[in-house]
Amino acid sequence: MITVKPFKQDTRDYYTTEHGLPSMKILSVAFDKGGKAWVGTDKGAAVLEKGKFVAKRAYKGAVQLLYRDNSGRLWLACGEKLSTADGEYTYTFADAVVAMDEDNSGNLRIITESELYTFKNGDFKKYINTEGVPSDMTAFGNGEVYTASGKSLQTVFGKRARWFEVNSTNSGIPDAAVNAVAGDKFGMLWVGTSEGLWVYDAGSYWISKKDVSALTSYNVKNILIGKSGKRYVGTDIGLVVYDGAIERFYGKGRWLPDHAVTAVAETDDGNTVLVGTENGLVVINTQTVTLAQKAEHFQQLTETYNIREGFCAVRNLTDKFDVSSGKVAITDNDGLWTGCYGLAQAYRYAATKDKEALGLARRSMKAMLKLMKISGIPGFTARAYRREGENGFGNGNPEWHLTCDEKGALEWKGETSSDEMVGHFVFSAMYYDYCADKAEKEEVAQAVCAIVDHMLSHGYRLCDADGLPTTWANWNPDDLNRSDRWYWEHPVNSFEMLCFLKIAYHMSGDEKYQNEYLRLIKTEHYAINTMYRKRKDAHTCHIDDNLLFLSSIPLLEYETDPDLRLCYIIGMKDHWEYERIEANPAWNIIYGALTGESCDIDAAINTMKDMPYYPIETDAYNSLRSDLEWTDAGVEFGYEPQLTKPLPYDQRPAQRFASNHFTADREAGYDRMYDGTGFLLPYWLGRFYGLIGE
Repeated sequence: MITVKPFKQDTRDYYTTEHGLPSMKILSVAFDKGGKAWVGTDKGAAVLEKGKFVAKRAYKGAVQLLYRDNSGRLWLACGEKLSTADGEYTYTFADAVVAMDEDNSGNLRIITESELYTFKNGDFKKYINTEGVPSDMTAFGNGEVYTASGKSLQTVFGKRARWFEVNSTNSGIPDAAVNAVAGDKFGMLWVGTSEGLWVYDAGSYWISKKDVSALTSYNVKNILIGKSGKRYVGTDIGLVVYDGAIERFYGKGRWLPDHAVTAVAETDDGNTVLVGTENGLVVINTQTVTLAQKAEHFQQLTETYNIREGFCAVRNLTDKFDVSSGKVAITDNDGLWTGCYGLAQAYRYAATKDKEALGLARRSMKAMLKLMKISGIPGFTARAYRREGENGFGNGNPEWHLTCDEKGALEWKGETSSDEMVGHFVFSAMYYDYCADKAEKEEVAQAVCAIVDHMLSHGYRLCDADGLPTTWANWNPDDLNRSDRWYWEHPVNSFEMLCFLKIAYHMSGDEKYQNEYLRLIKTEHYAINTMYRKRKDAHTCHIDDNLLFLSSIPLLEYETDPDLRLCYIIGMKDHWEYERIEANPAWNIIYGALTGESCDIDAAINTMKDMPYYPIETDAYNSLRSDLEWTDAGVEFGYEPQLTKPLPYDQRPAQRFASNHFTADREAGYDRMYDGTGFLLPYWLGRFYGLIGE
């Protein structure tokens, strides 16, 4: 068991002109000494108060600089004009202010396009003319000053101040545009160039990405050395943050409103960060949470935004800034995902005896039982149903069939798939074992056995209202074993059918299900089929991966014969080793719990930590990044090139088990928020099986 310590969890809030920003083009950001957020735009400055930005009328032009000095004064620069927010000081220079910084000795420096000044006795004294036009400046140590200028750093030194140019001819600096520079109290310079982030000892020693892989190679536009010790590196494709051993990338879509970072500021404790772009502002907040607290968050989020008539489904958002916008969708997989959510609640109840968990599991079971019975066809389960007034009702789609219940008219959908059956069977089994009372056990057993009876009487298929087999619900031995058309389903559907029969036998004790289970093993080699249960597909399709790991739970819980368990576990190990690179927490924990073997539990927990606090599938543009590794192995299966390994979870566009987590990008123009099952199921599995402790 791993006892998980509290960890840092990021969330973000977007701000636009609708929230009071004078403009979407952000030029500068800062926190004043009271902790209020200030923003400078191309159309003036504003301060955040009670969730809205309030414009500061004194600053109507482009506010290109905001800076808080060590005494707590907040300075604003608007073109050539520089002043403090409290109005105590106001100055006008010959040309535009570029940057301000303060060294360790308290020397406050300001640099314009042509001159360097020092603030003394309430006034700015000219120190020296600049050489070249600077884009940034840093002051540190006892009077050290460096500027970013063209393809070089400029440093001023000597009794009679003079500039020295550090360039690619006389130093190890790259022959590239030098855009940003920041010095720390130990004299190390962090230099942002068009060829990435470099670190310089202010002498003659340089390191870059070719020496240290963590140093980004992206085009760096600005750098902030935070008081918390973090390094914030703004690039033209996102924000890179270094926090001890943690390196995070915040890109457009999930984290930022646009690609290029124009400004960054943090609170002194590093728990709140302002990130400006040319298309709005984002506030990233960091809080310390436990896995249990995160589970409670996902629990409440799901109950508030993802439940419809007991079903757990995706919420289509109409406003990406508001998770309460839009509504819960009616999907083809209402049964599968409601089953997964119910499964999480069943394990939660089994681990804690929490009555709320029992109630939610019971609600899920009632919804699933309704799908099992609503068609009126014995043993045929509907995919979903919709009522009058809901999207698509009465549109004439032949897969939707009109009926009614105690609330009135509704339509149920056929064409039920094997995905749905896995959700129904696995959840029914665990609910039966851990949650059901005597009456419920009988009802669940009857419903499950009716489905299996339907399959057996229709040649191991589901037969729809039109008398035809559905497209994907096929477990027929002739097709799986002797038809190339079912090549991909051959192992997974064999495993599923054995699981279904074993569950029916477990619940009913009827030997006909056990006999059929053994017949498929002995005469149709279904157990052998399961030893190679994952057709290698270059990690392009993960639907069957999810179905296989879920089906493994009851089959390995119920099967005690060592010969059969060996077959199933050999197949499971081969499958898990292939998918191991994904660090899927549910699959890792299922594998470890059911085999007793090492399951990369630390990787599973890291994935759970990285899961975004709001499981929104949003646009992502990771292919802009130059440091990713790609493969075209999936091209032969009709897929685009994808990543050789998944990104950290908080950078992935995908947010569900069955999605392809090797994709880098998503551009759909809309957002949808999934339920919290992706976190809740592995968390409660880990708690129940003793792999996670808190």
